Amino acid sequence: MTEITSSNEIAWLQEQLRLGMSGGRYPADSWLRQDALAEHYGVSRFVVRGALERMAELGIIEHIPNRGYRVRHWSEAERRELTEARLVIEQALVPLMMARKTPAGLTAAYQALDDFEKAAEALDGEAMAITNHAFHRALADLAGNEVLAGQVNWLREQGLRGAGPGWPQAGGVARSLAEHREMLAALEADDPVALQGAIHRHLTAWQQRTRAVASDQADRARRMPVNER
Repeated sequence: MTEITSSNEIAWLQEQLRLGMSGGRYPADSWLRQDALAEHYGVSRFVVRGALERMAELGIIEHIPNRGYRVRHWSEAERRELTEARLVIEQALVPLMMARKTPAGLTAAYQALDDFEKAAEALDGEAMAITNHAFHRALADLAGNEVLAGQVNWLREQGLRGAGPGWPQAGGVARSLAEHREMLAALEADDPVALQGAIHRHLTAWQQRTRAVASDQADRARRMPVNER
């Protein structure tokens, strides 16, 4: 593990836990046991407790009295509101991205896409989370506005924590990769309409996955004999 100092241990652990949540190590509704976390990350229980308390204050996880800390499960309504907020901001960024994109910025986005693809091939959930963040951060940076990019990044990372079914369902990884490529192709072609369309499809894909899962569950329930329901 990289050497870390006492002044940044709590912040470091918070980031590791966020990556673990986004990458599937700690899915929604899973319990975060202090002893296990201290052993896994090589830090003290004091550091673990500090990180968990801070994350609970931010609403990333929840504290259940007399039981401990649990990864929060976003409701469908909350995820829908986050998606709407992202759509408003990210699609509004498109004109700035088109006007201010640079060869260096596009190269960074292509590199992040390549890294994400390699992580997907290795089935490394946490690496996928890191490289996916890097890709979307690189896109937001093309707009040349740190304030707006910061808002986009914050909203995206909120939506990925405790999100429930994600990439593994319904070919999610392949679809994400294809949509990432569509975004870059639209940028290269100076086609803002195509970019906005790709962003919309990308941000709303989880809703289609959720509907597909619900439909599958309903079909199974209908096929189940009455005496087994």
